[in-house]
Amino acid sequence: MNTQTLSKSMKPMIRFFFILFAILVLTSCSSGDQAYSTSCSIGKRVTIDVTDARPREVFDQLSEQLNCKITVYPFFMHTVTVHMKNAKASDIIVAICPQLHAKWIYNVDGRLSIMPLTRIDTLRAHAWEEFEEMNRKFETRLPEGMVFENVLMSAVLEEISKASGLELTPMEGEGDRLVSVDVSGMTVQEALEAVVCDVDGEGHVVVKTWNGYAQRGIVDRP
Repeated sequence: MNTQTLSKSMKPMIRFFFILFAILVLTSCSSGDQAYSTSCSIGKRVTIDVTDARPREVFDQLSEQLNCKITVYPFFMHTVTVHMKNAKASDIIVAICPQLHAKWIYNVDGRLSIMPLTRIDTLRAHAWEEFEEMNRKFETRLPEGMVFENVLMSAVLEEISKASGLELTPMEGEGDRLVSVDVSGMTVQEALEAVVCDVDGEGHVVVKTWNGYAQRGIVDRP
């Protein structure tokens, strides 16, 4: 049998396996195929008690209890362990998704889908975590005895940066202004308000974020 004949004979087989693969994907991507509703009430209380279960098994249980179809990505590689009784379905989904590195999508019409996280999702989550961490630092309190008398604003922000774990710098043209304030025990946000008001600045400082530098509004200016 020459190469051309072999190639021709394999084409029907390749087509068969492609069709079979497509059927498997389509039949495995939706949990609760026997359910009548396409709208899921994720506020309903349900019970899921599984250990190292396949995702399809877990979402089949959830689908049955909610009486709705759940579209599930068919190629999750991890198993799921959840022991939650009489909990809101939304809370159970929130507990499951991190185990699969997945996200859940709930449309306005109540359709529920479970899909893998994309790179963009991961970047957004990282940015949000950084934003939350930065905001927490602005609410931390500075040590007692932090008093400045005729000190350059740039030097004041450097000291506040060391105490808070933030990286703060003045707006352009404000770094050489002299500051005289007592910020002992203040939150970082309160201290910055006192500093900016003392130098009659623009109302902003520059803070280093996870992807560069940004202005942060400290006080409102007319």
